[in-house]
Amino acid sequence: MEEKPFEFKYFVIDDIYRDVLNSDDTFEISFQKCWVSLCGYIDSDTILSIMILSEMFALTIANDAKVYADDVKDIEKLLKLYNTLNVKNLLISSEYEYLKEDMKIIEYFYEKSKDVIKEGFPRRASDFFEEIPKFYVEKVLLGEDPNHRLENITEDNSFELDYLIYAYYYRGIFKDKLTEQQAFDRCLIKFKKYLEEDSIKTVIAVAALTNILVWSKELDLTRKFKSLIDKTAELYKTFDVKSILSGDRLEFLEDSMRDINRLYKYELPE
Repeated sequence: MEEKPFEFKYFVIDDIYRDVLNSDDTFEISFQKCWVSLCGYIDSDTILSIMILSEMFALTIANDAKVYADDVKDIEKLLKLYNTLNVKNLLISSEYEYLKEDMKIIEYFYEKSKDVIKEGFPRRASDFFEEIPKFYVEKVLLGEDPNHRLENITEDNSFELDYLIYAYYYRGIFKDKLTEQQAFDRCLIKFKKYLEEDSIKTVIAVAALTNILVWSKELDLTRKFKSLIDKTAELYKTFDVKSILSGDRLEFLEDSMRDINRLYKYELPE
C-alpha cells in the first residue's frame, strides 16, 4: 500500500495531541510514544522519515515543549537526510510547499540550539526565538500563506484536507483554549466550503470530522453534524470512489464510511 506524506503528518498530530488529551502524559512523553509507534518509518531514511520527523519537531517547537540533547542529534540527522534526498521530486507541489517552509524554521532552531542544549539541560524554543514563528500549516489555516491553500485544495488523494482539519481542531484546544466541542464546531465553520460543495472532498471532510467525533470522550453528535452525516451517506453512493481515490486514502475513507453509515441510521432523541 502506498502511503501518502500528508497521511503521516496528520497521524503525528492526532497521535500526540490525542494522547495528551486522553491521559496524564506531558507533551514530551506523548512525543516519545509517537516516536515508538512510528519508529519503523522513522528509521527507514526515506521521504516518510522526513515528513514524520519534521512534523514531530514542528509540533515540539510550536508548543514550546522541552528539547533534549538527543533531540538535537535527531534534528541533525533529519537535516542531513533532507539535504541528501531529492525531496522536491519525491513530493507533489503542495507537500513540498509545507515541508520546505517548516524545514527553514527547524534548521534555524538547530543552528541556534546545537551548542547550547546539553545532556540533562533541556531548553525550549522560546529560549531561541523572540516569538515562536508560525509553521506553514498555521499560516494556511489563518489565510496567511501566499497560495491560499485552504481555499484551493485540488488533490483529493493526498490527505491534505484531513491534515488541516486535525490541525485546526487541536489548535483550537491547545492554543486557543477552546473546549473540544467548541473546537469541533469551529471546524464546521472553517471548512464550510468543502462541507457544502457536494464533492468527494465533502465526503473526506465529513469522514475526518466523524473520526474525531468517534474517538473523542467529550464530543456530542449535534443535529447540525448529524445532517452532514446524513447528506454524506447519500452523497457517497453517487461517486465511483475507486476511480477517484487509491491506496491508503481509499482504504481509510472506506473505513470511515462504516462509522458514517452507522450514525446515519441513528435517530437523535427529540
